[in-house]
Amino acid sequence: MYDINMPKDTSAALQKKLKQRDNEVCLLQQITNTISYNLNLDEVLREIVNLVSTTICTESCLIYLVQDNTLILKAYKIPGQTTVQNVIIKFGEGITGRVAKQRQPILLTKRAYADKRFITIPNVDIERLETFLSVPIIWQNNIVGVINIQNRYVRHYNKNELQLLNTIATQVGGAISNAKLLSETNILKQTIAARKIIEKAKGLLMKQRNLSENEAYKLMRKKSMDSKKSLQEVAEAILLTLV
Repeated sequence: MYDINMPKDTSAALQKKLKQRDNEVCLLQQITNTISYNLNLDEVLREIVNLVSTTICTESCLIYLVQDNTLILKAYKIPGQTTVQNVIIKFGEGITGRVAKQRQPILLTKRAYADKRFITIPNVDIERLETFLSVPIIWQNNIVGVINIQNRYVRHYNKNELQLLNTIATQVGGAISNAKLLSETNILKQTIAARKIIEKAKGLLMKQRNLSENEAYKLMRKKSMDSKKSLQEVAEAILLTLV
């Protein structure tokens, strides 16, 4: 039972905290749903950027993914920016690169733009950032990316908000892992399907032209090189022509 004599300011502060907690739970649920029902990684990352920007009330949110010891900007929400291309950061470069290399978050509460580690993104007008929070995305002890949230005004993050962003980073890491697994599975399926078509076409050549397996394969390979088409495309053409 609530104390009816509770000071109004205390009650208001409690209500604010409860509302914030509700928003955080709602955000995590929305991200979980997005990851569960959407297997397109680019779309998932864009949706997470929008959800984080709205719920945590940050001006800019950017997600970088690791590729060959560099960080590639994959999703972002930046005021006034509709297109940002070819943003690549090396491990150890700037704040973002350092977070990826050291696997530890970095928080600059004010005058982030004056920090010696701070680097600007070409053609993006966010050089006067006051607050900069960068969190590593780690999945199964591997660094897979970095999430940055940024503001042009001083923004203080409490312990719950920092923990929330760490939780989001973990969820993003899981989504990346699932997307890569799905991609690898699809590539394997496509490879198996292509191999079946090639084997079928090779068998047809052997039968109709009285060729050995090696001769049929060499013929298909020559057609592939001469036409600059894949073996699968050559096999499909043979099946259409000879069947």
